[in-house]
Amino acid sequence: MIPIVGMRGIVKRFGDVVALDGVDLALQRGEIHALLGENGAGKTTLMNVLSGLYRADAGTITVEGEPVEVRAPRDALRRGIGMVHQHFELVPQFTVLENVILGREGAVWLRRNRARAAVQQLAAQYGITLDLDARVRTLSVGVQQKVEVLKALYRGVRVLILDEPTTMLTPQEVDALFSTVSWFTSQGLTVVFITHKIREALRISSRITVMRRGRVVTTCSRATVTEQQLVQLMIGEMSPAVPARDGRLRGDQPVLVVRDLAVTDDRGSRAVSGCSFEVFPGELVGLAGVAGNGQKELGEALIGVRAASAGSIVLDGRDVGRTSVRRRLVQGLAVIPEDRLREGILPGMSLTETLVLGPHHFMFPRGRYDARRAEAACREAIAQFQIVAPDAKVPSAHLSGGNIQKALAARAFLLSSVAGSKLLLAMHPTRGLDVRATEFLHGRLRDFVRAGGAVLLISEDLDELMTLSDRLLVLYRGTAAATFERAKFDPYQIGAAMTGVGTAGSA
Repeated sequence: MIPIVGMRGIVKRFGDVVALDGVDLALQRGEIHALLGENGAGKTTLMNVLSGLYRADAGTITVEGEPVEVRAPRDALRRGIGMVHQHFELVPQFTVLENVILGREGAVWLRRNRARAAVQQLAAQYGITLDLDARVRTLSVGVQQKVEVLKALYRGVRVLILDEPTTMLTPQEVDALFSTVSWFTSQGLTVVFITHKIREALRISSRITVMRRGRVVTTCSRATVTEQQLVQLMIGEMSPAVPARDGRLRGDQPVLVVRDLAVTDDRGSRAVSGCSFEVFPGELVGLAGVAGNGQKELGEALIGVRAASAGSIVLDGRDVGRTSVRRRLVQGLAVIPEDRLREGILPGMSLTETLVLGPHHFMFPRGRYDARRAEAACREAIAQFQIVAPDAKVPSAHLSGGNIQKALAARAFLLSSVAGSKLLLAMHPTRGLDVRATEFLHGRLRDFVRAGGAVLLISEDLDELMTLSDRLLVLYRGTAAATFERAKFDPYQIGAAMTGVGTAGSA
């Protein structure tokens, strides 16, 4: 059978670094093909070549057996190949509808009603709920991801590359997505499914390709491989798993108290309303919710980059609701931010400068930058978090998304060590990380809790929340609508609360 897409001998170099070393990949019509590998394995680079973002230094690409040149994304789209990237390619000032139809030729801008109807029909078909008139800059990361998916589908792609597509979904939504994807592949659509969740790959894919260090390790049928075999193929032997909760009691006095908090979004609409909860020392509290239910605005209010319109935020006994970000850091807050590109780094800063941004208040109290101390901290972070970088002087923006994420996590833990932080706010901390890096970061979060700290984990990955949390809060329409203790975690009950189904309350 002639593959719908064939890639043979693909080589891609970045200077002296060989990112792809003679990679072969064949995609069959109507299959769901999972692509697995650690950060830096080359899987995203390979898909960037296929989607036209990068040009290969060697190798060939065929579409339905015919050799093609893919020099730019428009070449890939003309051949029915589209990719939803980790770092979204949206125009922040445009609406959802404008982003979806942007780039289509002809007089589509003059037929907006027709375009709106087509987009609405497509969104309903895929179960994607979006406000087509919302400005993209006001949307959370999860909702922006949905816009990218809808944009690709609107262009009529036959090969759709999805990067971590289920991270932001409830179990019910994952079930619906898998059902929809399976139906469309039965009609001839091919899906490349990039995911760090091996169980999802085994559940949904037809075939699985594992990559390591720029090469394909194997391509196999889902029916012929086990979960443990895939782990070993990806990364070798696993380090010990994150231990279960050891039963140690949490502290008596909460380190974070949020009372009747109200926060507006960038459009002036109420995003958080009457939200109240507490986080105690010695516990990890997870905050679950479907994207767009106020998680982003709540996190920004806790950090201090967005003002609360009502209510209070008490951190370690002090009301910090109207204080600066720096004051909150001094009071004991450490943060892993949600959007690593817009909120996490300054692109021109080196890796060393990025790592000490925030901790510098405590590392250099007299305002004098100590290059030796900063570089030593950077070397230690690179070693501990296995950040892949040419050196400590590389601009942060030149790192891969996963390695930027590792750097931001390392910075939060550096801050906690030099400032004695009591609360770690982790917003989607493992987004884009591979199995090994995710496991390591989970362990660090647990270590922080065991040492007497408190963690508030905001994530739209329910598997992650259920794995780590001692207590789980559900945010629905901007309020803490339900609470689940660990002993009563049930993904479908939690998912129902996330979508407003059933009675809100404690479980």
